[in-house]
Amino acid sequence: MFNFTDTRKSIKDISTMFEGGDLIVDDSYQRRSVWGEKDKIRLIETVLLKLIIPVLFFWKAETDPDTGASITHIVDGQQRIKAICSYVNNEFKLKPQFLLSEEIKTKYANKLFRDLSDDDKRDFWNYQLMVIDIDPSATREDIITMFNRLNLTDYNLNDQEKRNSKSGEFASLARELSEMDIWDQYHLFTVPDVKRMKDVEFCASLILLYKKGIIDQTNQTALNEAYEDYQIGYKDAENDKEAIIEAINSLSHFFISDEVTKFLKKRTQLYTLFSVIFYMQREKIELQGKHLDNFKRFVNLYSVFGNDIDLEDQLSEAEKTLFDWLKKYKLASSEGLNKHTNRMIRYNVLKDFLFNTNQELISAESDLHAKIVSLSAIPTEDPDE
Repeated sequence: MFNFTDTRKSIKDISTMFEGGDLIVDDSYQRRSVWGEKDKIRLIETVLLKLIIPVLFFWKAETDPDTGASITHIVDGQQRIKAICSYVNNEFKLKPQFLLSEEIKTKYANKLFRDLSDDDKRDFWNYQLMVIDIDPSATREDIITMFNRLNLTDYNLNDQEKRNSKSGEFASLARELSEMDIWDQYHLFTVPDVKRMKDVEFCASLILLYKKGIIDQTNQTALNEAYEDYQIGYKDAENDKEAIIEAINSLSHFFISDEVTKFLKKRTQLYTLFSVIFYMQREKIELQGKHLDNFKRFVNLYSVFGNDIDLEDQLSEAEKTLFDWLKKYKLASSEGLNKHTNRMIRYNVLKDFLFNTNQELISAESDLHAKIVSLSAIPTEDPDE
């Protein structure tokens, strides 16, 4: 069992430690910051009102035996500290719509830190934060246990955030892949997704897709086992990384229209396209313009297709083939998205569209599109993973 002491530290002391790198967030087990602008502003309002904010937990994890210099981890309170440092760096204003106190609205609305009076700045720097200092004898496992327990009743960790507390080679690769530019470039994950580590979770699923092929992921078992099984001794990590990065680079060629980009923002569809890209890698199929054209035609048809459309008596044989493919894909995208069966259906249909469409089918696509549009309104968007 480890010991701890309670102390007080000023905002100036904590800001200096954080900005200087002596006080850090260990992202290997902590979740990403989830505070929005409103949360940050209301914290600053609390400080300006000289009210108490929740206690912080620090752990002095590393001390240089020669110099005595130490690195302290923020076990709990990273969002509060980041908000305070962000404000003193003039990164956001105190927007009045988020302030609760009429007194604060009157005196501080729309002010950056630099706009405060000298007295207010001094009071802000000297504001005392309550800190629990955890004894350096605590182990990393102790700290992770404490972190998870502290967050049980605060902002509940999702499955991926819990997995992130497990360091290891698989976890590191998933995080590294999630930091590639393409996700931001095409806005494939929303800000809340990134904050809740859904991008890391998707990249972890990509690793499994490459290693094991299409699997059932209707629950968290497969990912949980991967984080455990490949925590150490992940001997294929470099080869897997190289292949997956190659696939991600191939993905960039598919963003050929706004409609396609919108389609690929659904993780269900993004996962399906990666299934096909990995197939191309295995079969050594070089991506060509005709494949991209076929993919664009597929998305154009899919975007107007609805399961309730009845065209059975109005279709040529070629149109009927395309119609049946679309119907299968649409049904497999409507429910049970992560079931093995539905993933396989989507994979096989998309693969057929890209590689098994002859000239007769290509010629039939525009006529089928026109018939579908004439009979139905554009359906609502599919559910996402």
